[in-house]
Amino acid sequence: MPQSTTTLSTSARRAIAVLTSALVVATGAVAVGASPTLAADRTPALVGDLQSEVGCLGDWDPTCAATALEPIDGTTRYAKTFDVPAGTYEYKVALNGAWDESYGADGAAGGANIPLTVAGPATLRFVYDDESHRIAIEAESLASDYTTADDALVSAPVRQPGDGKQFYFVMTDRFANGDATNDTGGLSGDRLTTGFDPTSTGFYNGGDIAGLRANLDYIAGLGTNAIWLTPSFMNKPVQGEGANAGAGYHGYWITDFTRIDPHLGTNDELKAFIDDAHGRGIDVYFDIITNHTADVISYAENQYTYIDQAAKPYTDAAGNAFDPADYAGTGTFPAMDAATSFPYTPVVDPSEADVKVPAWLNDVTLYHNRGDSTYTGESTTYGDFSGLDDLMTENPTVVNGFAEVYESWIDMGIDGFRIDTAKHVDFPFWQQWTTKVLDYAHSQGKPDFFMFGEVYDADPAVLSPYVRDTDMNSVLDFAFQSAATSFAKGGDAEVLQKMFAGDDRYTTPDSSATALPTFLGNHDMGRIGYFLKDTADAEQRDLLAHDLLFLSRGQPVVYYGDEQGFTGAAPGNDKSARQTLFASQVPEYQNQNLIDGTPVGSVDRYGTDTGLYTHIAALASLRKDHPALVDGAQIERYAQDGVYAFSRVGTDEKVEYLVALNNTASAATVTVPTLTADASFTGLYGSTGTVTTGADAAASVTVPALSAVVYRAGGKVTAPAEAAPIEVAVPVAGAGLSGQVAVSATVDQSWRQTSFAWRVVGGDEWHDLGTAEDTTPGVFHDVAGLAAGTLVEYRAVSTDAAGHRSAASTYASVGNRVNLTEEPTPEEPDDATPYDFVSIPGSLNSEMGCAGDWAPDCDQAQMTQVDGIWRLTVDLPAGDYEYKVATEKSWDENYGANGVLSGSNIAISHAGGPITFWFDPRTKVVQSSIEGPVVTLAGSFQSELGCAGDWAPDCLRAMMFDGDRDGVYEFSTTKLPTGSYELKVTHGLGWDENYGDGGVKDGPNIAFSATEGKRVTFTYDSATHSLEIESADPPLTGIGQSRAHWIDADTIAWPGELGAPADGAAWQLYGSASAELAVTNGDVTGGDPVALTRVASGLTGEQRGRFPALSGFIALHVEGQDRDAVAALLRGQLAVAQRGADGVLTAFTGVQIPGVLDDLYADAVADDDLGVSFRGSKPTFRLWAPTAQTATLLTWNAGKTGDPARHDASFDAASGTWTVTGAKALKGDEYLWEVRVYAPTTGKIETNDVTDPYSIALTTNSTRSVAIDLNDKAWEPKTWTKAKAPVIARDVDRAIYELHIRDFSITDETVPENERGTYLAFARDSAGTRQLKQLASAGINTVHLLPSFDIATIEEDRSEQATPACDLASFAPDSAEQQACVAAVADADGFNWGYDPYHYQAPEGSYAVNAEGGARVSEFRSMVGSLHSMGLQVVLDEVYNHTSASGQADTSVLDKVVPGYYQRLDGNGAVQTSTCCQNVATEHEVAEKLMVDSVVLWAKQYKVDGFRFDLMGHHSKENMLAVRAALDELTLKKDGVDGSKVYLYGEGWNFGEVADDALFVQARQGNLGGTGIGTFSDRLRDAVHGGSPVDSSSTFRQGFGTGLATDPNGDAINGTPEQALADLGHLTDLVKLGLAGNLADFSFPTSDGTLKKGSDLDYNGQAAGYAAQPDEIISYVDAHDNETLYDLGVLKLPTDTTMADRVRMNTLSLATVTLSQTPSFWHAGTELLRSKSLDRNSFNSGDWFNRIDWTGQESTFGSGLPPAADNQDKWSIMQPLLANPALKPGAADIAAAEASALDLLRVRGEVPLLRLGSAERIEQKVSFPSGAAGATPGVITMLIDDLVGDDVDPDLSGALVVFNASTEPTTQQLPALAGRAFALTAAQANGADAVVKTTTWDATTGTVTVPARSVAVLTEAQVQPVATHVTAQPNRAFVRGGSTVDVSGRVTADDRSAPIGTVTVTDNGKTVGTVELDASDRGRFSVTLPKVSRGLHVIRVTFTGAPGWLDSRARGVLPVVAY
Repeated sequence: MPQSTTTLSTSARRAIAVLTSALVVATGAVAVGASPTLAADRTPALVGDLQSEVGCLGDWDPTCAATALEPIDGTTRYAKTFDVPAGTYEYKVALNGAWDESYGADGAAGGANIPLTVAGPATLRFVYDDESHRIAIEAESLASDYTTADDALVSAPVRQPGDGKQFYFVMTDRFANGDATNDTGGLSGDRLTTGFDPTSTGFYNGGDIAGLRANLDYIAGLGTNAIWLTPSFMNKPVQGEGANAGAGYHGYWITDFTRIDPHLGTNDELKAFIDDAHGRGIDVYFDIITNHTADVISYAENQYTYIDQAAKPYTDAAGNAFDPADYAGTGTFPAMDAATSFPYTPVVDPSEADVKVPAWLNDVTLYHNRGDSTYTGESTTYGDFSGLDDLMTENPTVVNGFAEVYESWIDMGIDGFRIDTAKHVDFPFWQQWTTKVLDYAHSQGKPDFFMFGEVYDADPAVLSPYVRDTDMNSVLDFAFQSAATSFAKGGDAEVLQKMFAGDDRYTTPDSSATALPTFLGNHDMGRIGYFLKDTADAEQRDLLAHDLLFLSRGQPVVYYGDEQGFTGAAPGNDKSARQTLFASQVPEYQNQNLIDGTPVGSVDRYGTDTGLYTHIAALASLRKDHPALVDGAQIERYAQDGVYAFSRVGTDEKVEYLVALNNTASAATVTVPTLTADASFTGLYGSTGTVTTGADAAASVTVPALSAVVYRAGGKVTAPAEAAPIEVAVPVAGAGLSGQVAVSATVDQSWRQTSFAWRVVGGDEWHDLGTAEDTTPGVFHDVAGLAAGTLVEYRAVSTDAAGHRSAASTYASVGNRVNLTEEPTPEEPDDATPYDFVSIPGSLNSEMGCAGDWAPDCDQAQMTQVDGIWRLTVDLPAGDYEYKVATEKSWDENYGANGVLSGSNIAISHAGGPITFWFDPRTKVVQSSIEGPVVTLAGSFQSELGCAGDWAPDCLRAMMFDGDRDGVYEFSTTKLPTGSYELKVTHGLGWDENYGDGGVKDGPNIAFSATEGKRVTFTYDSATHSLEIESADPPLTGIGQSRAHWIDADTIAWPGELGAPADGAAWQLYGSASAELAVTNGDVTGGDPVALTRVASGLTGEQRGRFPALSGFIALHVEGQDRDAVAALLRGQLAVAQRGADGVLTAFTGVQIPGVLDDLYADAVADDDLGVSFRGSKPTFRLWAPTAQTATLLTWNAGKTGDPARHDASFDAASGTWTVTGAKALKGDEYLWEVRVYAPTTGKIETNDVTDPYSIALTTNSTRSVAIDLNDKAWEPKTWTKAKAPVIARDVDRAIYELHIRDFSITDETVPENERGTYLAFARDSAGTRQLKQLASAGINTVHLLPSFDIATIEEDRSEQATPACDLASFAPDSAEQQACVAAVADADGFNWGYDPYHYQAPEGSYAVNAEGGARVSEFRSMVGSLHSMGLQVVLDEVYNHTSASGQADTSVLDKVVPGYYQRLDGNGAVQTSTCCQNVATEHEVAEKLMVDSVVLWAKQYKVDGFRFDLMGHHSKENMLAVRAALDELTLKKDGVDGSKVYLYGEGWNFGEVADDALFVQARQGNLGGTGIGTFSDRLRDAVHGGSPVDSSSTFRQGFGTGLATDPNGDAINGTPEQALADLGHLTDLVKLGLAGNLADFSFPTSDGTLKKGSDLDYNGQAAGYAAQPDEIISYVDAHDNETLYDLGVLKLPTDTTMADRVRMNTLSLATVTLSQTPSFWHAGTELLRSKSLDRNSFNSGDWFNRIDWTGQESTFGSGLPPAADNQDKWSIMQPLLANPALKPGAADIAAAEASALDLLRVRGEVPLLRLGSAERIEQKVSFPSGAAGATPGVITMLIDDLVGDDVDPDLSGALVVFNASTEPTTQQLPALAGRAFALTAAQANGADAVVKTTTWDATTGTVTVPARSVAVLTEAQVQPVATHVTAQPNRAFVRGGSTVDVSGRVTADDRSAPIGTVTVTDNGKTVGTVELDASDRGRFSVTLPKVSRGLHVIRVTFTGAPGWLDSRARGVLPVVAY
């Protein structure tokens, strides 16, 4: 809305209108724009504060007719022309004489006012477009064609004073030693005092000014007319300490800016040198520094890390915060206090308090004092360069001080300056300082004084402002260096083309690119010889590089020594590029080679006859003789195929010099368009012949290989007959301007000079922009100083060689555009820009191995394209860096932050290690692996984009990018066909971290629809993990999905949210046997409808019970279809259509059919023997395929190819089964089923040749099933038939050892080579089997084998299995090479964990020596028999929760037979993938049958003893109970197996679409109580480790077994010491609960001082205790997935933990499992400190990372960085660990660990109390007597007391187990146990661990002491009581009444021991005396009876024995008579 209004009208109508407009303004109302209509239907008016200037009475008046715009017929536009006077205005458009509808900036309704500035009367046509609502201005008063008035705008191209030089850049110390007396700089002592060491690259070598002066003839001989000296001022002789010490030989550590360093000479010597040089016509340039001095200042804090201003701003002396940048360039600056103003407190050693000259430099407040620069962000200008004192260049004291310093050197005679590190000084400094210095030089009679800066960047957009906006004459041309090096190496000629295109940025009224100092290498980045030395024809390429340097525009710089062919050695830069020309004493220099291969040796190198010296001299002579090659215009002529050609033309002579260079190894003849027609060109260089041109001016030029040629035309360049027309662009009229604007002209291709100027429209004052000299003229205009809305006129006047002139103008607007040119909303382009090269240039290039930084042509910085995305992985040291992306090895097209062309650098902070960069050539966005998660979209759409398959998170074609780094990632595409799809968001290119619908981790798939050719945009918020999907023009709801569910023969369930509201809607079911259903023109075609009637009451209770996820669906009754009709419909394509009340189609979707299939067929098929079965020798083949239209059995004789025999199958309509009853001849045949069936995934009727889902034998690689009889004796090896499985009485007695079949023997050289990695290896006497036998002897009784069913992802032909093509053992322990080699073959090698089911009932063939048919069955059985014979039961790992593939994929089986049935589908009909892969719906009855049948087959036919179920929580409890019931039916008598003894356990995790019993009651933790089915417990695992394997941030989180609180690793994740102790207390509670079986009802005192049941203890928001019985828990601390136990210790324990202590903690952690009341589970090799080199997911990491050395001689730790796919984000953490030799166990360490682990097993075996077997006994006998609040951190004391309750162990009275995870011995006071006889159990007392033997028990006090990092098990033997006998008699039998009687006697024991107990004496049944006997009484006792009364006294004596002695009594009675 307008920002002001004025009321000038006196009429009531006008007053009301203006009042209305004011009201609109005041209320801020925004009108809604009307739909566009043709002009004349509405009345728009121009309103604003210009109205009163163009005929209105007032401003901001929408009713003023004078500014009403007139319609343009036939359009939606309105226009009117006004003469606008000079001024600044604001305007907009209002409609229909009111403010109700108005439009402002950018066409926004009610938008902001639009600014306008004109400088004088201007005729402007305003045009309003009623469609876009934008307002354009057409400037009609621009200058027209050329007139003589334009001559005033013409200026000659600039040639800057002082340019035209040929520089020799020399490091004085390294050139020549002319005076040895100054070698030590007048100092005495060793090199650390004098700085002199001629044998070192980093110290003074002896060169000096005297040496330079003595060799001036040598320098002049090169054609040099300017010498550039490295800084020659007084330097601090030595800085740094130890290996980091170095000298200031280079000149950049200055202390005195007023004198020459004494190592180099004196000021007088310098003056003499300058005078001598001047006498030879040679100028002398100084390399100067303005931003730092030597390192003199230290910080009192002794810290030097950079502190940014946001964290701690500067303060003035009064304490007020300020930013120095606010004062830069102002001439003022706040006073500062050294003690308080800076983030660090600057201090100076008193000895150096006055070391700097001038004296003002000693003021520490003139320095930034913020710490060392990170070379990014603000530290670029505020930070110290590696400790050098960085000056406060914002302070005018510094500006003026340095101006005075360098003015004094101008007085000395210096002719120019090269300014060091200009990029690292604030820009206002240069704007002031350069002006001061240049003005001074000019005032001193030096008009040619020349200064150029070192701005270390190769982008002209960054370089040119230093020339354009300061008085710096020029800058070093880093862009040239980069491109020239690339070209010389053989790079594309286009690299030069693009680089020289940047010259327009230097064209100003004062400057041009001709003044740019060009160079090929230098003292920082290295020599051109180094860059080229490893190329073919290196010397010739070096010559070619110098050709380019001297023949192209610019001032060539020769780096000293290049003329002698010096190259350098790795790394090539810095010291390696600073050789001496005098005979070197530096070994590194002596051992280098020159470019021609000659060793450098130790000789002087001043020869003037070397190839390069003479070549350079000849080029210099050529330039001298032909000045056009020095300062002539350069006009590009040709750039392709290795040839680059250009013309040089002098302004005055106007004669063309044609230059062509060829970087290929062959001569090249090219046709070059010259500027001179009908001319003869004479060869001047590289050729002595001539070339001619015709009327077309084209010349055929031959350029020799790796050479250059120069030809001179015989006459002037050709001019056109008349002035050529010209056009000017910005790029279009009325464009919006900002920043540096490119202004260009289009004219013919003749030689010309084009001058550009600008003025404000309407004004008279033109401003010069510069004169361009080529055929594509252009300049840049910086509009930063112009107000928004300023209309700018641009004019170009072009003059050809004949003096003809043409001119043209255009206009544009600053800020807002004023045209109606359509600017479509930017969106991701559909196609990627094709590039040959993409690189990552930046400040990190030298760390990559490049010769220098910001090098787009560096080989090491080049990316490779993968899946359409460019990728580069490099290993970088820790540091802060900046980078961007460049294309084609040049800066011409580069992208910075957020994909902006020539955008800003991207800053990163890297912790060190590998880093990967990705660049999207569509969006131009680049990001790295350390800038946030690596995000890809993985789903069913990926193959449509070109991925190899779907659900592939590592495919980059749907990689998301966060351009602006706000945490929101984006991706879009128009490449998807019409349809519905599903996806998830994945992090890290894998499935470990993925997010589904609603941002839920591991959540359900996310559905979306796409329309072909329309854009789908995905936006992902990495903070909330939510994904938004926007589809343009989506298809009809439901198309491409299957959202209807046919749940029984009569009912279809319809989602209520699909389509139109249910009320009033109608539905029809459509079927097509030929799959021709479609929606065409709004109706369904291809099938007839079946009526569906809505059931008002919805689904029934029974239906909702079967399908809880569909409970809220609408129930539709299927009308008029009997069972046969339903079955027929199910054999074709199905869809349900919904129509609204108006009959219009509102939804159309496919149908999911598992429910109705179960309803029709499940009962009948339940008892069928599917697959192949035998009656005698005759096979019968059965296939359940109820939806198949046909099924045919195809058979081949074994091993045969060719056409199969075809066997028609009969179909059983009741069961849905196809059957072929075969003859005997089919036994042993290979077979497939040919199934013709509708496949929803393709929408077609498919004919699938598929293996039998019930295959029991297969050919190699599962290409065919094989019909074998498992009862055939041929497949029953004796080992298997004879060996009996060991008996395990109770499941809690199980000690399980998890083993991978291939791992077991693949690297075991004691196994025959052809049997390694196979089943048969288990039958060999080998290192591996000896280890298993040893484990079995110690107590392992069960081997759990990782998947051994037929696996889809392993090559079964062992000869075809790929192996890494590297010597893996040769690489460093922290190298990335091993994983790269392994990854290269990972999908083709022989290794995989095997969780990729292909066929469930056949053994995997890759583990068989012979994979064909029954042979693999026999070998598998041999393995089982061999393990049984070792005393080991066998458990198989089963994976019924998913298949490896679905749909029509090659390894899909189930889904090709009954599509859409076996796989679990989501609500849209896509396969659920929460398991990782294609989920199986075992809740479907026939899928459950497959699961049950398979388990029974393995148990019965292979005699295996147990099953572990992968992701068991994805199965129903009903599934598992069905398995249990089926096994229980197996008997020894009938089946040869007691199925009731088969143990079942699995992963009871709760996640995915089934979570929280969403689809059924899951077989998960907490749901299986009382079933006897075990689940893995993550509670104990995580409590021992700390953190969680599913929490990637918990790498360093410690736990009970990894030092939490007791041995902190220093990582902040563990919190404060108090937090760590509290956390440890809780984790200790979880460990205790785990030791007690993780029972829900077990109660114990917890660390918070309360008594809790297990179910009340928290575990991540869940009940920690959930089991009903201990056999329902599997306790473990490592397994095949996640890191090994040893590797976890490496990550979590303090790095300096000794290996001995690591072994102890490994043992202690294992003990928590081994000594628990549950089945114990070990990962294979854990007893040997097995390592996978920190790999967290080795499923596809090959044999290398998974290998085990059963001999214990070699640790596999340090096998290289683990595979990048799952680990790269932590490589920087891992690298130093893997490189640390102290972390690699030796053989002795492994042996110690193994011995202790075996002792644990023995303890478990000899202490049955550790396996009580029931919850009741555990709750009764297990306690933690020292475990309440205040317990010792890291200590658990567990008592299993057999004196409580029934005696369950006849040998022991109790067991006391003490875990001491702390670093100190622990003493635990247990007073309740005082007097009990605990002792270290025999296995430990006689075991290998000497430390644990120091455990003590003090029975007197009940005190146990256990050493640090130990677990001790003490037991108390249960003593068998000894029989005792009592003899006693009174001293008198007759006594007087009232007398006393003594009864004495003895208690004896059968074992002659001294009984302990109580003697009791009774008189007539009343106790009259007791005596306590101890051992010292030796059984004797005496009791005095009380005075007796008259009468008979019957005396009895009894003995009550203490533990160990039985009770007894004296025989008979002792009568005493009192009278």
